[in-house]
Amino acid sequence: MNRYHFNVTINGVKFRVNVNANNSVSAYGKVKRTYPMATTITLIRAEKVWNRSML
Repeated sequence: MNRYHFNVTINGVKFRVNVNANNSVSAYGKVKRTYPMATTITLIRAEKVWNRSML
């Protein structure tokens, strides 16, 4: 599982959103479904989330 960080702008108000997803396309889709009125959605960075049970 990866964590994706996005900048979302709605009516000139900019804020950050964090989403857990398998790939960047599904992460973008989750953000788009959550914030359908967003004027811009920009991917900032992605990071790998390690599950302690995997170790």
